[in-house]
Amino acid sequence: MNKLKQTTTLTQRKVLSQQTRQAIRLLQLNVYDLEKELDNLILENPLLEKDDEIESNYDVGSTINEFNADADDILKYHKKTESLQESLNRQVEMSSFSVNEKIIASILIDCVNDNGYLTEDLKDIFIQANREIEVSFQEIFYVLHTLQRFDPIGTCAIDLCDTLSIQLDNSYRESPLYEKATDIIQYLKEIDSSNSSKFNNILSELNKNTHFDQNALKLIKKLNPKPGLEVSKKLDSYHISPEIIIFKRDGKWITELTKNKPLLKLNSEYVSLMRESKIKTDLNYLRKNYNEAKFIIKSIKNRSLTILSVCKEIFTRQIDFLNNGDIGMKPMTLKDIADSLGIHESTVSRATSNKFVQTPRGVYELKYFFSSELFTDTGKMISSKVIMKMIEDCIKEENINKPLSDNEISKYFIAKGVSVARRTITKYRERINIPNSTQRKRNTDD
Repeated sequence: MNKLKQTTTLTQRKVLSQQTRQAIRLLQLNVYDLEKELDNLILENPLLEKDDEIESNYDVGSTINEFNADADDILKYHKKTESLQESLNRQVEMSSFSVNEKIIASILIDCVNDNGYLTEDLKDIFIQANREIEVSFQEIFYVLHTLQRFDPIGTCAIDLCDTLSIQLDNSYRESPLYEKATDIIQYLKEIDSSNSSKFNNILSELNKNTHFDQNALKLIKKLNPKPGLEVSKKLDSYHISPEIIIFKRDGKWITELTKNKPLLKLNSEYVSLMRESKIKTDLNYLRKNYNEAKFIIKSIKNRSLTILSVCKEIFTRQIDFLNNGDIGMKPMTLKDIADSLGIHESTVSRATSNKFVQTPRGVYELKYFFSSELFTDTGKMISSKVIMKMIEDCIKEENINKPLSDNEISKYFIAKGVSVARRTITKYRERINIPNSTQRKRNTDD
């Protein structure tokens, strides 16, 4: 008969403070969402108020004159709507995945529907992957686990409970309600919860069950049963406001924030009240909010400095883009920027997420400047953005009565010293919405 034994083990786990989590959240927000967040913080903290005297010190006029362009041209932006699959594939291109892992990721993403769920069994995905490369289940699970942490969190999930568990673990791991919320998700696995459209009905039924903690249920309700739809919602109601401007002054490219003063400041009346107050309870309340207010202001300042330093490094590397356009794009990853600045890759990701930069060539999302790389016969690396530009130029110059096939374009590239497989040509051609040779021929005949 086995004897039960009780053992004690010591483990170390890094726990982020509430203030640190708040600073990370502020960094990730774009300028539009940041404004809404600051409004909420002002309502919660009487020692905070907006600094309305925001001013900029860049000269837009010099930018316009430098390029002999109209102001309207400066404000044009480069923003192509993305599907969920395109959004995930873009993040894969910027990731540190190996070549084989990117192939696995591409197969997995092809099996994801608009709601963010896998539509194929993992066994079928395993068989499909092994037709192209030799791969193990362990490698597929690793890539899948990574994709599930891409934005939006919880996509590529197997079912409703899977996406809820992923989102709960990512956002509320340190919550005192985490364990109770996990129990609720485990209970959902035992009932018919395969259809995420029934999510609200299921929660309504759980509300009647007194066995579950009501606060834990509220936590579950904050999770998104269809995370994939976040992409389309963002595209439908997205407000673009550049945080960085690039312009030329005295022959040099300058990178500056569009707003150079702090967005918030301390309310002088409450600060004076805190210094004069003799009532202990009032003094404690004011001091607590004073310390929180100072930390928030410092966090916003650090956010601006981080975004500015990341952008300066990006355009130090992409100066040929500013001078020559897409054809001058250099291959660049989040890791390249992180290593140069001595910060974590996730910090670069947050600093560039949903942020826009105004350049003389238009307004671009910062993530646009990250791309994968291909090797040429001379040993130099070339950006995937350059490949897409070359494909576009190649097709523009083709004989319209005899359009080039993807295989012919591949051979053309090889002759130029750039080895690009036919499959890669097809992928990039589709990404820039150019029809295949048969469709282009049909369009010409019509």
